[in-house]
Amino acid sequence: MKNFPLKNKKAIKRKRGNFIITNIYDLTNLLREVRSRYQAEYIDAMETNKKELATLKRTMIPGTPEYENKKQEIQLACDMAIIKAREKAAKKATEAIEDMKEWERTGVRTINTEALARVNALRGIPVTTEELKQILSKHGSSNYWVQRAVAALAEENGIPVTDLPLDSSLDVKLNVLDQLSGQLDLLLEHFRLTGQTREASEARFLYLNDDVLNNAVNIYTNRVKDLSEADAAERAYYKIRAMSGQMSKACAISNRLRNLKKEDTKNMLLYRLAKDKDIRSEAYEVAGISDVMAEWKGGKADRYARAVTMMNGIKTVQDTEKIKEKLRVYIDRVNNGLEPENEFLQHEITKTYKKNTFIGRALGEMSRAEKCKLFGSNAVPDGGKARTSRGLTKEEIDGIVEGE
Repeated sequence: MKNFPLKNKKAIKRKRGNFIITNIYDLTNLLREVRSRYQAEYIDAMETNKKELATLKRTMIPGTPEYENKKQEIQLACDMAIIKAREKAAKKATEAIEDMKEWERTGVRTINTEALARVNALRGIPVTTEELKQILSKHGSSNYWVQRAVAALAEENGIPVTDLPLDSSLDVKLNVLDQLSGQLDLLLEHFRLTGQTREASEARFLYLNDDVLNNAVNIYTNRVKDLSEADAAERAYYKIRAMSGQMSKACAISNRLRNLKKEDTKNMLLYRLAKDKDIRSEAYEVAGISDVMAEWKGGKADRYARAVTMMNGIKTVQDTEKIKEKLRVYIDRVNNGLEPENEFLQHEITKTYKKNTFIGRALGEMSRAEKCKLFGSNAVPDGGKARTSRGLTKEEIDGIVEGE
């Protein structure tokens, strides 16, 4: 069965003697052209209107019937030029967007049952990111339903679908196209050169600007990867929990830890795993993280939780004295041997102070020894380039304090 191509397809094809846009890159480039041309034609019409009115004032007597009639003619010509430009822009862009919608719907209506059956035969079998990429390269690069089946396999195995060369779903694509169409309508309706309203400002600077169009491409092509750290960790944890057996859980754990890019997100996931009572030790052994989980279950998870809790209690405080008081409670407990130094505190402070300048001010009012205790016992109180036990130099500590 011949597949109807969805990915890596030719940009255009012939229909009724016109070029039809069939990929999002060409569509957004067309919308840039439509936006720029409409704005240029609008400006030309207004400048022509201004010049003709100036000529009218020099050559005719204002207030006379002839003057008023000619003035109305000039204004009508300006209005008609803008209307014509608006209709031309709307027609060109709307046709391209509607053709794109039909192109995508046609691809969904095509089902390669043989390839789909081969992919579905892998359900329940642990697979890796690279294995799924190989399956896509052979069976799914140009077939919508095979891609959806591979996405389901990725979810089963705890692999982020954004790590695979998958298209977005039809619903997502149609929604993006509707959003672009809506922005086009607002641009054409509200664009003014000197308008002071919010709508006029948005039409000049916001609607269909390059950031909007680039974001549309990223969503359309499934290249939006930035979940929040907490959301990514929670999603990973619940996908692991959803696996039916310990082998499947082990594969999901390995894939998730390998695919999570940020250290903080990995820490969040390891904390959740350390507190989980149902995932068995053999899953961690198969995943190759038995030693790591022993550390987390043996106290690291509690230290992580204390660091997060401590900074959550500070991050919204706008009183430097209260912030210093809370930080000094920790310092005193460490100095008195009531709790060990917390290896997670440096990162939590660094992450939090950027959102609350009062934390930076409070740190600036604390002694060098106190700051070194917060950032690690190997920090050097005075001079030098030595690093803390968590990797910060004296200058970097100063940078945090000074809000750099």
